Parts: sequence; C-alpha cells; structure tokens
Amino acid sequence: MRRRTRGAPSRVRISAGKWKGRVLEVPSSARPTSSRAREALFDLLGDRVAGARVLDVFAGSGAVGLEAVSRGAARAVLVESDPDALRRNVEGLGAEEPEVSLAAGDAGAALDRLASRGEEFDVVFCDPPYAAGLAERLADRLAGVLSARGTVVLQRDTDDPPPSAGRLATRSRRAYGRNVFYFLEAAPAPSGL
Repeated sequence: MRRRTRGAPSRVRISAGKWKGRVLEVPSSARPTSSRAREALFDLLGDRVAGARVLDVFAGSGAVGLEAVSRGAARAVLVESDPDALRRNVEGLGAEEPEVSLAAGDAGAALDRLASRGEEFDVVFCDPPYAAGLAERLADRLAGVLSARGTVVLQRDTDDPPPSAGRLATRSRRAYGRNVFYFLEAAPAPSGL
C-alpha cells in the first residue's frame, strides 16, 4: 500500500470471489494499488492463489490479502503499522482467524515473529512506502518466511530502481501504469558449497 501525501480517504472494492464487490476502507495515510493493477496481479498469479498461504506486508486496507482469501487462498496474514481501517475491513467482511490474521506494528518485527514461529508463505506481497529503501532492508526477512516454491511480489513505483533483494532473485517484472510488480523467488545457493 503506497503512502498518500494528501487527499480524501478513498475506498477500494474486492473484484472477485466470495467477497466480490465488497468495499474496503483505505487509511488516509495510504494510496491503494489501482484496481487495474490488482486485477493484473491476480491474473499473473493465477492458480497459485487457490489454497495458498499469503502474507501482505504494508497491507494498508488489506485489499491484496483479502482479495487473495476471497479468491480461494487458505490463509492471509496482514501486516500493517496503522491497523485501524484494516481491522474495520476484516470485521466488516466477517473474516476470522485462522483465515485472516492481523499483525499490527513494524514490518521487520512482524517478519521476525513469523519466522521464529516457523511460518511460511506461498505468496508474499510487499508494497513498502515509496523511496524508503524498506524492500532492500527487509529482503532477507521476506526470504525467511517464503515457502520452498513461494513467490515474493514486490510493488514499486516506475521511478524506483529495480530491487536489490539479498537472498531473493528477480524472476520477472510487470508494469501497470505507475505500479511495477517484481516477482522474486529464493535465489539458488552458490554451487560448490
């Protein structure tokens, strides 16, 4: 979820699945991923969503994680430092644990807690605030909660440089307007070790 600098609070809709058409509140400090970009993201993820364990880091309204559950993901954990609107969205949908869990607070600390419990995710969506360098600082922590065949989707602005992602390797890049998705996976171990 991108941080917004000004403007009125906005709302987004879940576009498919059991909660299709439901409106989500967006925190005033966030700028949501466009509905076109979210649709494209789920088209690209395709069958990987059904039954998946999904982690939505910097979740904002929870649109990506909640959309994933709506489309058949087994579980979503939503990480957000300002969780008030997110809590209202989860309650409004009637979503409950273990299907949807909230991890309020700092993203790094939440990733550390999840890793210490041995949690792994098949799809990790990370949309950190613009120009903060958070993706690079969190890359190894994201890799630490990724399942063996999992995918990290890192959202960036078109003006941002490609990610330097530590233990993650970029598999592909897709752009939708100003939204750019980098699809990352665990980097292969160096040979000879």
